[in-house]
Amino acid sequence: MKKLEGRKMKFTIFTPTYNRENLLKKLYESLKKQTFKDFEWVIVDDGSTDNTGKIVEEFQQEKILDIKYFYKENGGKQRAYNFGVEKAQGELFVCLDSDDEYVENGLEKILEYWEELKKSEKISFDKIAGMGYLSIYPDGKIIGTKFPKNKMIASQFDIYNKFGVKGDKGLMFKTGIIKKYPFPVFEGEKFTTEAVVYNRISERYKMFYVNEKIEIKEYQNDGLTSKYNDLLLRNPRGQALYHNERNRHKMSFKEKILNNAVYYKFCKVAGYNFSKIWKENEAKMFLLLALPIGIYMVSKVTRK
Repeated sequence: MKKLEGRKMKFTIFTPTYNRENLLKKLYESLKKQTFKDFEWVIVDDGSTDNTGKIVEEFQQEKILDIKYFYKENGGKQRAYNFGVEKAQGELFVCLDSDDEYVENGLEKILEYWEELKKSEKISFDKIAGMGYLSIYPDGKIIGTKFPKNKMIASQFDIYNKFGVKGDKGLMFKTGIIKKYPFPVFEGEKFTTEAVVYNRISERYKMFYVNEKIEIKEYQNDGLTSKYNDLLLRNPRGQALYHNERNRHKMSFKEKILNNAVYYKFCKVAGYNFSKIWKENEAKMFLLLALPIGIYMVSKVTRK
Protein backbone atom coordinates (compact mmCIF):
# COMPACT_ATOMS: atom_id res chain seq x y z
CA MET A 1 0.00 0.00 0.00
CA LYS A 2 1.23 3.49 -0.84
CA LYS A 3 0.45 6.83 0.69
CA LEU A 4 -2.44 8.61 -0.97
CA GLU A 5 -1.97 12.36 -1.43
CA GLY A 6 -4.56 15.04 -0.82
CA ARG A 7 -6.28 13.57 2.23
CA LYS A 8 -5.88 13.39 5.98
CA MET A 9 -3.00 11.24 7.20
CA LYS A 10 -4.21 7.76 8.13
CA PHE A 11 -2.21 6.97 11.26
CA THR A 12 -0.55 8.79 14.11
CA ILE A 13 2.05 6.59 15.75
CA PHE A 14 2.78 8.07 19.16
CA THR A 15 5.84 7.23 21.24
CA PRO A 16 6.39 8.58 24.76
CA THR A 17 10.04 8.24 25.72
CA TYR A 18 12.43 8.89 28.58
CA ASN A 19 16.16 8.17 28.25
CA ARG A 20 15.68 5.46 25.62
CA GLU A 21 17.89 6.68 22.77
CA ASN A 22 19.08 3.19 21.81
CA LEU A 23 15.58 1.73 21.82
CA LEU A 24 14.33 4.63 19.68
CA LYS A 25 16.90 3.71 17.04
CA LYS A 26 15.49 0.19 16.88
CA LEU A 27 11.92 1.47 16.67
CA TYR A 28 12.89 3.93 13.95
CA GLU A 29 14.42 1.18 11.84
CA SER A 30 11.27 -0.92 12.20
CA LEU A 31 8.99 1.98 11.24
CA LYS A 32 11.01 2.58 8.08
CA LYS A 33 10.21 -0.98 7.04
CA GLN A 34 6.43 -0.62 7.37
CA THR A 35 4.69 -1.56 4.13
CA PHE A 36 2.08 1.17 4.73
CA LYS A 37 3.71 4.60 4.82
CA ASP A 38 0.82 7.00 5.41
CA PHE A 39 1.61 7.89 9.02
CA GLU A 40 3.17 10.52 11.21
CA TRP A 41 5.47 9.62 14.11
CA VAL A 42 4.84 11.83 17.13
CA ILE A 43 7.59 11.54 19.76
CA VAL A 44 7.06 13.14 23.15
CA ASP A 45 10.30 13.29 25.12
CA ASP A 46 9.36 13.30 28.79
CA GLY A 47 12.43 15.18 30.02
CA SER A 48 15.21 12.85 28.83
CA THR A 49 18.75 13.62 29.98
CA ASP A 50 20.50 11.42 27.38
CA ASN A 51 20.96 12.15 23.66
CA THR A 52 17.35 11.48 22.67
CA GLY A 53 16.89 14.92 21.09
CA LYS A 54 20.05 14.60 19.01
CA ILE A 55 19.14 11.09 17.86
CA VAL A 56 15.66 12.19 16.76
CA GLU A 57 17.16 15.15 14.90
CA GLU A 58 19.30 12.67 12.96
CA PHE A 59 16.15 10.70 12.11
CA GLN A 60 14.46 13.86 10.87
CA GLN A 61 17.43 14.81 8.70
CA GLU A 62 17.04 11.56 6.76
CA LYS A 63 13.59 12.80 5.64
CA ILE A 64 12.24 9.27 5.38
CA LEU A 65 9.42 9.53 7.92
CA ASP A 66 7.15 12.39 8.96
CA ILE A 67 8.54 12.87 12.50
CA LYS A 68 7.27 15.42 14.98
CA TYR A 69 9.38 15.76 18.14
CA PHE A 70 8.31 17.49 21.34
CA TYR A 71 10.34 17.91 24.53
CA LYS A 72 8.61 18.53 27.84
CA GLU A 73 9.48 18.55 31.52
CA ASN A 74 9.35 15.09 33.08
CA GLY A 75 5.82 14.39 34.26
CA GLY A 76 5.24 10.70 33.62
CA LYS A 77 3.84 8.68 30.74
CA GLN A 78 0.23 9.77 31.18
CA ARG A 79 1.02 13.48 30.85
CA ALA A 80 3.17 12.67 27.82
CA TYR A 81 0.29 10.61 26.42
CA ASN A 82 -2.18 13.49 26.83
CA PHE A 83 0.26 15.81 25.08
CA GLY A 84 0.79 13.35 22.22
CA VAL A 85 -2.95 12.83 21.70
CA GLU A 86 -3.41 16.60 21.59
CA LYS A 87 -0.80 16.87 18.81
CA ALA A 88 -2.06 13.86 16.81
CA GLN A 89 -3.34 14.65 13.31
CA GLY A 90 -3.90 11.16 11.93
CA GLU A 91 -7.31 9.56 11.54
CA LEU A 92 -6.27 6.55 13.63
CA PHE A 93 -4.08 6.60 16.75
CA VAL A 94 -1.55 4.02 17.92
CA CYS A 95 0.74 4.22 20.95
CA LEU A 96 4.04 2.39 20.44
CA ASP A 97 6.37 2.59 23.42
CA SER A 98 10.09 2.87 22.71
CA ASP A 99 10.52 -0.86 23.39
CA ASP A 100 7.65 -1.85 21.07
CA GLU A 101 7.46 -2.32 17.31
CA TYR A 102 5.13 -3.73 14.67
CA VAL A 103 5.66 -6.57 12.25
CA GLU A 104 6.58 -5.10 8.85
CA ASN A 105 3.04 -5.25 7.47
CA GLY A 106 1.46 -4.30 10.81
CA LEU A 107 -0.17 -1.03 9.78
CA GLU A 108 -1.27 -2.57 6.51
CA LYS A 109 -2.95 -5.50 8.28
CA ILE A 110 -4.68 -3.17 10.77
CA LEU A 111 -6.07 -1.10 7.91
CA GLU A 112 -7.25 -4.17 6.00
CA TYR A 113 -9.24 -5.40 9.00
CA TRP A 114 -10.49 -1.88 9.71
CA GLU A 115 -11.77 -1.32 6.17
CA GLU A 116 -13.46 -4.72 6.26
CA LEU A 117 -15.22 -3.72 9.49
CA LYS A 118 -16.39 -0.41 8.00
CA LYS A 119 -18.13 -2.28 5.21
CA SER A 120 -19.94 -4.62 7.59
CA GLU A 121 -23.68 -4.18 7.91
CA LYS A 122 -23.81 -6.13 11.18
CA ILE A 123 -22.51 -3.32 13.41
CA SER A 124 -22.84 0.43 13.82
CA PHE A 125 -19.36 1.70 13.00
CA ASP A 126 -19.98 4.85 15.08
CA LYS A 127 -20.14 2.66 18.18
CA ILE A 128 -16.66 1.20 17.59
CA ALA A 129 -13.79 3.09 19.26
CA GLY A 130 -10.91 1.13 17.79
CA MET A 131 -9.26 -2.22 17.35
CA GLY A 132 -7.26 -4.73 19.39
CA TYR A 133 -4.78 -7.35 18.16
CA LEU A 134 -2.21 -9.74 19.55
CA SER A 135 1.10 -8.75 21.08
CA ILE A 136 4.04 -11.13 20.90
CA TYR A 137 7.49 -11.50 22.42
CA PRO A 138 10.50 -11.10 20.09
CA ASP A 139 10.59 -14.90 19.67
CA GLY A 140 7.04 -14.85 18.26
CA LYS A 141 5.28 -16.32 21.30
CA ILE A 142 1.91 -14.72 22.09
CA ILE A 143 1.81 -12.58 25.24
CA GLY A 144 -0.98 -13.91 27.42
CA THR A 145 -3.89 -15.53 25.59
CA LYS A 146 -5.76 -15.11 22.32
CA PHE A 147 -9.21 -13.57 22.02
CA PRO A 148 -12.09 -16.08 22.28
CA LYS A 149 -12.97 -15.59 18.60
CA ASN A 150 -10.83 -14.77 15.59
CA LYS A 151 -12.90 -11.63 14.93
CA MET A 152 -15.16 -10.25 17.62
CA ILE A 153 -16.82 -7.11 18.96
CA ALA A 154 -16.66 -6.40 22.70
CA SER A 155 -15.73 -3.69 25.15
CA GLN A 156 -12.17 -3.48 26.42
CA PHE A 157 -13.46 -4.06 29.95
CA ASP A 158 -15.32 -7.23 28.97
CA ILE A 159 -12.37 -8.63 27.06
CA TYR A 160 -10.43 -8.96 30.31
CA ASN A 161 -13.19 -9.23 32.91
CA LYS A 162 -15.88 -11.26 31.14
CA PHE A 163 -13.93 -13.28 28.58
CA GLY A 164 -10.81 -13.72 30.72
CA VAL A 165 -8.24 -12.68 28.12
CA LYS A 166 -4.76 -12.38 29.64
CA GLY A 167 -1.72 -10.25 28.83
CA ASP A 168 -0.93 -7.05 26.96
CA LYS A 169 -2.56 -6.50 23.58
CA GLY A 170 -1.92 -3.98 20.84
CA LEU A 171 -4.54 -1.27 20.50
CA MET A 172 -5.57 1.30 17.87
CA PHE A 173 -8.17 4.01 18.43
CA LYS A 174 -10.07 6.49 16.34
CA THR A 175 -8.17 9.69 17.06
CA GLY A 176 -11.36 11.69 17.43
CA ILE A 177 -12.50 9.40 20.23
CA ILE A 178 -9.21 9.08 22.12
CA LYS A 179 -8.95 12.89 22.18
CA LYS A 180 -12.16 12.95 24.26
CA TYR A 181 -10.65 10.72 26.97
CA PRO A 182 -7.47 12.27 28.40
CA PHE A 183 -5.70 10.55 31.27
CA PRO A 184 -6.54 11.93 34.71
CA VAL A 185 -3.38 13.27 36.35
CA PHE A 186 -2.62 14.01 39.99
CA GLU A 187 -0.08 16.44 41.38
CA GLY A 188 2.91 14.55 42.74
CA GLU A 189 2.05 11.37 40.82
CA LYS A 190 3.53 10.25 37.51
CA PHE A 191 1.55 7.12 36.72
CA THR A 192 -2.07 6.22 36.13
CA THR A 193 -2.97 2.84 34.65
CA GLU A 194 -4.10 2.99 31.03
CA ALA A 195 -7.11 0.90 32.03
CA VAL A 196 -8.70 4.04 33.50
CA VAL A 197 -9.09 5.49 30.02
CA TYR A 198 -10.00 2.17 28.41
CA ASN A 199 -12.71 1.52 31.00
CA ARG A 200 -14.18 4.99 30.47
CA ILE A 201 -14.29 4.34 26.73
CA SER A 202 -15.96 0.98 27.45
CA GLU A 203 -18.92 2.78 28.98
CA ARG A 204 -19.94 4.08 25.53
CA TYR A 205 -17.99 2.16 22.89
CA LYS A 206 -16.92 -1.32 21.88
CA MET A 207 -13.75 -2.48 20.14
CA PHE A 208 -13.03 -4.83 17.24
CA TYR A 209 -10.59 -7.65 18.12
CA VAL A 210 -8.63 -9.93 15.82
CA ASN A 211 -6.26 -12.80 16.54
CA GLU A 212 -3.50 -11.38 14.37
CA LYS A 213 0.11 -11.08 15.57
CA ILE A 214 0.93 -7.42 14.95
CA GLU A 215 2.71 -5.86 17.94
CA ILE A 216 6.13 -6.98 19.22
CA LYS A 217 6.96 -6.10 22.83
CA GLU A 218 10.37 -6.36 24.47
CA TYR A 219 9.95 -5.57 28.14
CA GLN A 220 12.80 -3.67 29.80
CA ASN A 221 14.09 -4.35 33.30
CA ASP A 222 13.64 -0.68 34.17
CA GLY A 223 10.28 -0.32 32.43
CA LEU A 224 6.88 0.43 33.96
CA THR A 225 6.00 -3.25 34.11
CA SER A 226 8.93 -4.07 36.41
CA LYS A 227 8.20 -3.77 40.15
CA TYR A 228 4.62 -2.88 39.22
CA ASN A 229 3.14 -3.09 42.72
CA ASP A 230 5.65 -0.60 44.07
CA LEU A 231 4.80 1.70 41.19
CA LEU A 232 1.11 1.59 42.08
CA LEU A 233 1.77 2.32 45.74
CA ARG A 234 3.79 5.39 44.76
CA ASN A 235 0.82 6.63 42.74
CA PRO A 236 -2.17 5.74 44.96
CA ARG A 237 -4.65 8.45 43.95
CA GLY A 238 -4.72 7.36 40.33
CA GLN A 239 -5.08 3.74 41.39
CA ALA A 240 -7.91 4.55 43.82
CA LEU A 241 -9.72 6.34 41.00
CA TYR A 242 -9.28 3.32 38.73
CA HIS A 243 -10.79 0.89 41.24
CA ASN A 244 -13.64 3.24 42.11
CA GLU A 245 -14.63 3.65 38.45
CA ARG A 246 -14.48 -0.13 37.94
CA ASN A 247 -17.64 -0.21 40.06
CA ARG A 248 -19.53 1.16 37.06
CA HIS A 249 -18.98 -2.10 35.20
CA LYS A 250 -20.53 -5.52 35.61
CA MET A 251 -18.56 -7.79 37.93
CA SER A 252 -19.34 -10.79 40.09
CA PHE A 253 -20.24 -10.32 43.78
CA LYS A 254 -16.80 -11.58 44.84
CA GLU A 255 -14.97 -9.39 42.32
CA LYS A 256 -16.83 -6.30 43.46
CA ILE A 257 -15.93 -6.89 47.11
CA LEU A 258 -12.26 -7.43 46.25
CA ASN A 259 -12.27 -4.38 44.00
CA ASN A 260 -13.57 -2.18 46.82
CA ALA A 261 -11.11 -3.62 49.31
CA VAL A 262 -8.28 -2.62 46.97
CA TYR A 263 -9.95 0.77 46.43
CA TYR A 264 -9.95 1.31 50.20
CA LYS A 265 -6.27 0.30 50.43
CA PHE A 266 -5.15 2.85 47.85
CA CYS A 267 -7.35 5.55 49.36
CA LYS A 268 -5.67 5.07 52.73
CA VAL A 269 -2.19 5.01 51.15
CA ALA A 270 -3.14 8.30 49.47
CA GLY A 271 -4.01 9.74 52.89
CA TYR A 272 -7.77 10.07 52.35
CA ASN A 273 -9.99 10.16 55.43
CA PHE A 274 -13.00 7.87 55.63
CA SER A 275 -15.44 10.70 54.98
CA LYS A 276 -13.84 11.34 51.59
CA ILE A 277 -13.58 7.62 50.80
CA TRP A 278 -17.26 7.08 51.57
CA LYS A 279 -18.50 10.17 49.76
CA GLU A 280 -16.68 9.38 46.51
CA ASN A 281 -17.23 5.62 46.44
CA GLU A 282 -19.59 4.39 43.72
CA ALA A 283 -20.62 1.08 45.36
CA LYS A 284 -21.14 1.85 49.03
CA MET A 285 -22.71 -1.48 50.01
CA PHE A 286 -19.72 -3.36 48.60
CA LEU A 287 -17.34 -0.94 50.28
CA LEU A 288 -18.90 -1.76 53.66
CA LEU A 289 -18.62 -5.49 52.98
CA ALA A 290 -15.03 -5.04 51.82
CA LEU A 291 -13.82 -3.01 54.81
CA PRO A 292 -12.34 -5.91 56.84
CA ILE A 293 -10.34 -7.08 53.82
CA GLY A 294 -9.33 -3.53 52.96
CA ILE A 295 -8.16 -2.82 56.50
CA TYR A 296 -6.08 -6.00 56.41
CA MET A 297 -4.54 -4.94 53.09
CA VAL A 298 -3.62 -1.55 54.54
CA SER A 299 -1.98 -3.19 57.55
CA LYS A 300 0.18 -5.34 55.24
CA VAL A 301 1.32 -2.27 53.32
CA THR A 302 2.13 -0.24 56.44
CA ARG A 303 4.18 -3.11 57.90
CA LYS A 304 6.61 -3.02 55.00
